[in-house]
Amino acid sequence: MTGLQKRLPQTRHGWVVAAYVAIAMVLGGGGSPSAAAEILVQIGFAACVIAWVFWAGETRRPPKQVVWIAALIVGLPILQLVPLPPSLWKALPGRELVAESLELVGAESRWQPLSVAPFNTLASLLALIPVAGAMLAVSTLRSADRRAVTLLIGLLALAGSALGVLQMAGGPGAFRLYEVSHDFWLTAFHASRNSAADALLTGSLALTAWVATTTGRRPLFRGDLGLLLLFQAFLLLALVLTGSRADIGLLPLVLLVEFLMLRSVGLARQLSAGMAALGGLVAAVAVTATTLSGNPRIDAVLARFDASRDFRSELWQDTVTAIGHYWPAGSGLGTFTRVFLPVERAQVLDDLFPNRAHNDFLEFLLEAGVLAPLLLAAVLALILPLARKAWSRGAADRPIVLLSFGILMVIGLHSLVDYPLRNMALASLAGVAVGLLGALSRVSGDHRRMDAENDGSQLGFTQHA
Repeated sequence: MTGLQKRLPQTRHGWVVAAYVAIAMVLGGGGSPSAAAEILVQIGFAACVIAWVFWAGETRRPPKQVVWIAALIVGLPILQLVPLPPSLWKALPGRELVAESLELVGAESRWQPLSVAPFNTLASLLALIPVAGAMLAVSTLRSADRRAVTLLIGLLALAGSALGVLQMAGGPGAFRLYEVSHDFWLTAFHASRNSAADALLTGSLALTAWVATTTGRRPLFRGDLGLLLLFQAFLLLALVLTGSRADIGLLPLVLLVEFLMLRSVGLARQLSAGMAALGGLVAAVAVTATTLSGNPRIDAVLARFDASRDFRSELWQDTVTAIGHYWPAGSGLGTFTRVFLPVERAQVLDDLFPNRAHNDFLEFLLEAGVLAPLLLAAVLALILPLARKAWSRGAADRPIVLLSFGILMVIGLHSLVDYPLRNMALASLAGVAVGLLGALSRVSGDHRRMDAENDGSQLGFTQHA
């Protein structure tokens, strides 16, 4: 088997998952305003499901915890779309305007769902199904396929950075995938610079995890760490050019996770030189930013850290007001703009359209009501045992465990000031992260031996049950 073949998925299931991850990362970065791109991702997912069922063949069952998480994810919007009798839905807080509107057309006795904008909630459901499907599929993958998907995530982040270089060189509107985009910033495959920055950090984590897991298969050469540092430098430069304050602020935490990845597989000696070089790189970037403080692009990035002009606190205040209007039932997934605009204070109105709360936890609380904290707690309670079992497998698999933790950390912390999970690309990566934990949590004893044996198998060989 050649070096290239070893880096590719080794089973048909691995190829199907890799295909969906590529589709989601390249086409899923537009968010809900880019409905056409999201539909393409959903069509791609449907094609992958068909290939999984009729081409890939039999596979292992996903761990029950992953099945429950997937069920909770898609179950919430389904519950919010169930028609309710008039006596019930009219009693829900915040439905007065809907009831009055229906009375005007003589439809006051019509059954209505909990969601105040059912078609928006349906669109949310259709966007969540691929995320749940990716989670389930990844949780069944063998070791070689997991590593191939990990490498793919890193390579696509590098490809996005290369596209970003063309965007910055071409000027506003050049090489953008979406009509509505942060034109003066690097956005890669995304419409938003913040989403692009999340994807770049995820790619940085994935490349380090892939290199770290290579140590269990062959000796790690000095050139491997050198190439990793070169790629990381490219991703770091792209990250700075996104101008994303939150993700630039998260960089030290990401570097810490990557340090733990390399250390977990015993790369202490090589690590000291590598981290020193990386520290020097970060210092060089900081010195360069200071030296070029008169450069318009650098000045624009530095100006982003002036919080005095940030509007998020105003959005959060009005979102809390909206939460009070619809508590405890919530307004339904995807309904933020429908329920936020009526409560927005006149003194903060401007020419900008508030499409999101810029705090996904607050927005989720508005849309799901009392079910939001319960759902989050349930998902966390299901993920923690998976992570504990995955970590207990041994040092060789810990870089992938830390990759999953790092992806969820970046997305979770950024959700405090943004909305990364409203982006199908990032939501799919979160699903992949949970799926990786599920795959690692189930392997022990005979399963671990079969996992290792499958690393050398060729495409089309017999699958283990």
